[in-house]
Amino acid sequence: MALLKRQAGYEIVTSPDGHVEEADTYTCFHCGSVVRCKPFVDGAAMGARCTCCDSLICLHCVGKGCTPLQKQLERWERRREMESLR
Repeated sequence: MALLKRQAGYEIVTSPDGHVEEADTYTCFHCGSVVRCKPFVDGAAMGARCTCCDSLICLHCVGKGCTPLQKQLERWERRREMESLR
């Protein structure tokens, strides 16, 4: 897929009986979850592209605003630093 440039991955799952499943994946830029790309499925069923940061996001994060994981982590770290100063 041409859309999966930066956040693309590939998953290989092997069961104990030797059955192998392979799938393309992408990482949600907002929550960090890994989403399997199912072949021949409508792209909207797998997630979307954020209009603010132009990154791939999962269905869970669609419509929640642009809050990338890196910004959330920075906020949590600042909050923890402020609490430790008290």
